[in-house]
Amino acid sequence: MVQGQGIIPGARRPHGILKGLRDAGVLDDYVMYESGTETRIVGGCLARVLLSGDELILEGPSGPRRSERAHDPFKQIERMLAEVGIPHWTAYGYVGFDVARFYHPYGKAMSWPLLHLVIPAIEVHLRGGCALVQSAANKEAIERIVSTTSDDQTTAAPTPPDIDFSDRDDYQNKVLSLSEAIRAGELEKAILSRSVDIPGALDVLGTYAAAVRTNHAARSYCFQLGHVAGAGLSPELLLEADASGLVMTNPLAGTRPRGANAEEDLRIRSELYSDAKEVKEHALSILAAQEELRSVCLAGSVRIHDFMQVKPFRFVQHLSSRVSGRLAQEKTVWDALKALFPGITVSGIDKGTALRFIGRLEREPRGVYGGAIGWMDSRGAADMAIAIRAVYQYGSTVRLNAGAGIVAESIAEREYIETVNKMNTMRSQLVFLPG
Repeated sequence: MVQGQGIIPGARRPHGILKGLRDAGVLDDYVMYESGTETRIVGGCLARVLLSGDELILEGPSGPRRSERAHDPFKQIERMLAEVGIPHWTAYGYVGFDVARFYHPYGKAMSWPLLHLVIPAIEVHLRGGCALVQSAANKEAIERIVSTTSDDQTTAAPTPPDIDFSDRDDYQNKVLSLSEAIRAGELEKAILSRSVDIPGALDVLGTYAAAVRTNHAARSYCFQLGHVAGAGLSPELLLEADASGLVMTNPLAGTRPRGANAEEDLRIRSELYSDAKEVKEHALSILAAQEELRSVCLAGSVRIHDFMQVKPFRFVQHLSSRVSGRLAQEKTVWDALKALFPGITVSGIDKGTALRFIGRLEREPRGVYGGAIGWMDSRGAADMAIAIRAVYQYGSTVRLNAGAGIVAESIAEREYIETVNKMNTMRSQLVFLPG
């Protein structure tokens, strides 16, 4: 969208701008998505795509909404957006993990929309100390808010809830069951997750502001789309693509907690390289990511970069590698998303068998968790982060999720503690609305 475009120097902090736009009633639903070099704040709606149950719904800028039965939702959405009649669009939102049910033997699905993508009426891009405002209406009012919003980051203090660990034995027994299936040769790896539900109303902006002050991430985000909202600090990119057809994924697999001091941190970090279980888990994930990209990329173009680097975060540190390739002539960024989704590091190897075990062993649908959040545009560019290290609001329920990669060598007690450490990333930053 390029209509009504203006550049404002001296842009303020993203959270303050989003709060100002919300307080002024300019935005209702919104997405804020932050990378290392750019933050995008979007809201309003020119068009949207929803996947509700088995129905794909397109609400366009004019005329009645269209719907069709979903069978290959990514390619159907590609066609729908190409026909929507909006030039130079970018679609923002989430793709829930449960969309996997259309491509793999995974049967669970949350009752809320499995996918929600919006072509916004308002976009604010913050980059290099400037704000680029694009708006179909109210451009001057939006520019005034962006240019005058205070940098004051005062927010309510987090109130981390007490967590009930009564699921420990159940989770650890499932780890043992899954490890046994892996040793029997049924699969090589699966990510087993657990969730914690908390009643109440999440202060999404307050939680996001608290989290980004004390944590760093590859991508951070918060959003409100209908009755689903969330905030997260994703360490991992599922898909990054540019308009030339270059695509990249960044699997993180192999995890250790952070140390209490620099010396302990370095000792634990060295364990990542010497622990056979962690190295095996990472190597399997990179091999699988290579095969997935090869299925949509030019022969010989798939490469591995920065193999087995350690990425430290506040509570955990991970082994990281990047895998890239160039799309084959007949393939698009939507084919790349289809090949990679859900991420190998939130599903398993082989992916279909792992998803069958996940669907059987996990009690609840994953919802947004483990899916992807970000944007895709009409030029073929995309930036989609894996939806982990996050908290989500579904109606009146707040949910935390975390998982661990299970292989034959897994120790059940250690895997449970890994989920606790990962969950603490957002649990420690939760801010709730009063009442």
